[in-house]
Amino acid sequence: MIKKTYFIEGMHCSSCEVFIERSVRNLKGIKKVDVSLTKSRIVIEAESHRSMPSLHKLNQMFNKDGYSFSEQKQKQAQSLSLKNILTVLIVFLLIVVIFFTFNGSLLLSNFYVDSSSNLPAFFLFGIAAGLSSCAALVGGLLLSVQEGWVDVKDTENKRRFLPFLLFNGSRIITFAVLGGLLGALGGFIQLSVKVSAILTILISLLMFIIGMQMLGVKLFQKISLNFSGRMVNSVTTENQIKSHLIPIVFGAITFFVPCGFTLIAQTQALESGSFFRGLSVLTAFALGTLPVLLLISYSSVKFYKDPKFSNSFRLLSGLLIIFFAVFTINSQFGILQLPNLGSIKAQTAEIPLTAPEINSQIVTPASQVMQMEVKGFEYFPKTITIKSGLPTKFEITDNGSIGCARAVYARGLYPDAILLQPGLNSVEFVAPAAGTYQISCSMWMVEPITVIVE
Repeated sequence: MIKKTYFIEGMHCSSCEVFIERSVRNLKGIKKVDVSLTKSRIVIEAESHRSMPSLHKLNQMFNKDGYSFSEQKQKQAQSLSLKNILTVLIVFLLIVVIFFTFNGSLLLSNFYVDSSSNLPAFFLFGIAAGLSSCAALVGGLLLSVQEGWVDVKDTENKRRFLPFLLFNGSRIITFAVLGGLLGALGGFIQLSVKVSAILTILISLLMFIIGMQMLGVKLFQKISLNFSGRMVNSVTTENQIKSHLIPIVFGAITFFVPCGFTLIAQTQALESGSFFRGLSVLTAFALGTLPVLLLISYSSVKFYKDPKFSNSFRLLSGLLIIFFAVFTINSQFGILQLPNLGSIKAQTAEIPLTAPEINSQIVTPASQVMQMEVKGFEYFPKTITIKSGLPTKFEITDNGSIGCARAVYARGLYPDAILLQPGLNSVEFVAPAAGTYQISCSMWMVEPITVIVE
């Protein structure tokens, strides 16, 4: 038994470890392989000198994948020039601007569905969801899965699109089956807003770690997530289940992301009272989200394949994944009543009523009405005052809500998300104890308004 250590250049995430380790372990006469991202090295144990792969053989095996091997550790060279980095940053900022522009675009207010809508309408509703802030987490997840895959799977185009197929196949099947169950069994499988928020934060934290690994931050490279399969590495190397599991699981989890578009589609399935109708509605909706996700996947494959752009695209993808993760975590903190940017802004800025005709008013000594208007991606008025302990009728006028704004979450006032229909919507509750409360959307992406309970 002999042992040999080589140093590796070109590794940037834990998926690289799995790819190299698995490839070398499959060589004849190899007994043990240990690849370390943090130490940039591989330790190989072989039966004999003849079985031990030479430096030339390893470089020949992995050259096309961007890895190089040496007997002494080489000083890391800068992979991107300052010009390339600046270009990536400009593109990143443009994408962020476009994201926020679409997020508040009145174009999306034209997409709406109700119990009378046909399946093509739900498909178009899915397209609108793909263009809205709802796509932040789903698109970021797909980028994360794609990133891990391109390092571990072979370079054939048909294989590179496999994570997209697994992710979205799982997503569509989950939406179809659970949509049918919603229709047949009512709200049996629905999660509460807070449980959905916790799940969303956990997913976003994984995305954040992946993004940091893609940027080459050493602290995060020590965390081994291995979205290509090490989490189930107890399965034999040849078992493809381990490398297919994560795209499938993440695709299914997106059903529980508390997006306004998704909640509305799920509610229509729930109210249908029919397994087939619920299945059809959510299948059409999920299919509608595919075009944007396909664009994300296709771009990822093309840019990763081209050595000229692969490093730049990895940097861009890492920045986008981190942005979507932080954006989502910040919004979910609002749901869980934790400090976030929206709540801080709402507390520090006293904004006068922008719609004087809309206000809270005492109807009788025993009850009160609280009124709010939704227009685009904004709620009015910015401050509402009501009395504690009184039965309260909450009237919400929807004058063209967009995306997440259609699912109102009156945190601490009303327990569930209020899904809006065009025109007047109303729910009833008893005003809680005196204090300051906030109202935003189910993803906490709309600028919160403040409710003062006296």
